[in-house]
This record gives sequence, structure tokens and C-alpha cells, in this order.
Amino acid sequence: MAEDPSGWSLTESDPQVFTQLLKDLGVKGLQVDDLYSLDSDTLGPLRPIHALIFLFKYVGGDEGESSSGIEVDSGENGVWFANQVINNSCGTLAALNAVMNIPPQSSEHPSESIELGPELENLRDFGSAMGPLDLGHTLSSHPLIREVHNSFSKSSPFSMDPAAFPEREREDAYHFVAYLPVNGVLYELDGLRRNPIMHAAVEDDWLDQARETIEARIATYPAGSLMFNLLAVRSDPLPRLTRLLNDPTTATQEKMTMQDQLYQERTKNERGAVENTLRRNNLLPVVFELFKTLGQSGKMGPIIEEARAKGRTRRERAKQRGEDED
Repeated sequence: MAEDPSGWSLTESDPQVFTQLLKDLGVKGLQVDDLYSLDSDTLGPLRPIHALIFLFKYVGGDEGESSSGIEVDSGENGVWFANQVINNSCGTLAALNAVMNIPPQSSEHPSESIELGPELENLRDFGSAMGPLDLGHTLSSHPLIREVHNSFSKSSPFSMDPAAFPEREREDAYHFVAYLPVNGVLYELDGLRRNPIMHAAVEDDWLDQARETIEARIATYPAGSLMFNLLAVRSDPLPRLTRLLNDPTTATQEKMTMQDQLYQERTKNERGAVENTLRRNNLLPVVFELFKTLGQSGKMGPIIEEARAKGRTRRERAKQRGEDED
């Protein structure tokens, strides 16, 4: 892909990327996880959930467009909302539009509090009286936000002009929007809209209204379509799980369940840390240098022959088992 003139790179729809992005911006107490369903069994272990980030593909026509809701003035309704004014920023913008509307939460256990951090707190207060377009320009020119956003860019030794490829081979256009409750009302925050979209008053559980709204939107896609993804912005579970496991009043059976949850969370975080490190470090020069060194030392030929021999052996064994070759 050619470098975007705005200086902002594409964002992967990966929960570990969004979690680290928020942490690097100073947010404490929140993490982002994949959501594969909106049923109660899936949502239950992830609560409390403070916002949803919906990724969808532009397919033309009316598919993927909001099927309900009305645009309202952000200032009059107490919604912090910024427009998207540059390419490739929609992922970070959706995350910021979400967290800026999540109220900070103090806790008697400090590690379980939710805080924006000084940088975003100043930005939230500074931008509270600004309109969506001005806020969008403010975010796009913020050096820390752009730096953190671009720290997850994919490394490539090549620069290719998308116009050189047939239309069907160009990268599909995807977009992120946020859903969350603000002052007892479910809002959709889409940076490409002029204003926030008001959907419905939250009655008991805001996720009930969100489920209906998002499912109605998904229904506008062709049956069986996989043109969307959903992320949950929720409280970081590690401090709470750790505290309860160390609490002697916690029932033994509950501790067994919590130990399993803690193990899964730590494993996921460790894997995510490795993946984010790989995203942030361009290893291609190291790989090229390794190939160059192997070639100069004369070791490349034997390595290639060994790999070919292993491939032939694998194919012969598969043929003997009656398996088809890929």
C-alpha cells in the first residue's frame, strides 16, 4: 500500500492492539476483547462492558447503514464526539469516542479504578465545548495519539500504489463505530457522520438495546456474510480476579473458576504482548540479512534441499494414507 499522505496507518481489528493503544494513551482499568456473540452466556463473563466497537465492511447500497436512530447535537446531549477528518484513523477514533464517554470510576481497590489518564483527561475537558469537526481536527493533529496509532503499523519493505491493481484486488474498505450508553441513552458514534446517532433509552441493561440495534444492522448484510467484527470495551478483570483469589472469604468452588479465568487472561495477555512486539518491530531487515549471510556462507543450498526432502517425504506419507495434496 502507498503511504497515506495524512501520515496515519491502517489499524488492525485486533483486541490486543486496542487494549495496548488505550494503555499507551494513559487509560487505566479497561481492556478490549473479541465478541463472538451477543447472547447472555457470552456477555456474562465479560461484564462489566462499557462500550462496543463494531467493524463493518462497506459493500455499497444500503447494506451496513444504520437502520434506526436519529442524529442529534452532541453538545446538547452531553456526548463527547469527534468526526473523522483523515484516512485510516477510524479505529483509534472509535476507541477514543468510546472511552471519552465512559465515566471514570473510583474504587476502594485502586487497581480496579477506571481512569483516562492526564493526557486524555485534558483533551476531554478541552474539547467538551468543541463541535465534532473541530474535535476531529484536534485529534488528527495530536502528536501522541498519532504516534501511538502508528506504532502498530504493519512493516513492509515495499511501497505499492493501489491504483496499479485491479479493483477486485484492492483492499476492502472497513470502518469502526462505537456503541455505548451516555446519560441513559444508547448512542452510535460514527466518525463519518456529522453527529452522534441516538437509538433508544436504556431501560435495564444497555446491552439489550445494543444487541437489538447491532443485530438489526447485521441483518442488512447478505445471509451468511462475514463482513463484520465486534469488540467489547470492558473492565480489566485481572485486578479483581487476583484480589478475590487472595480473599479468604471467597468460596473454594468460586476460586477454582477464577483460577481458570485468571490463567486464560494471563495467557491471552502474554500472547498479545508478543504479537504487539512483532507488530512494532520491523524484522524484515533481520530476515533479509540472515538469508544474505546464509547464501554467502554456502549453507543456503543444503537448507533448501533438506526442506525439499522433508516436503517430498510428507507428500509420500500423505499419498500412502490416501490423503489429497493441498
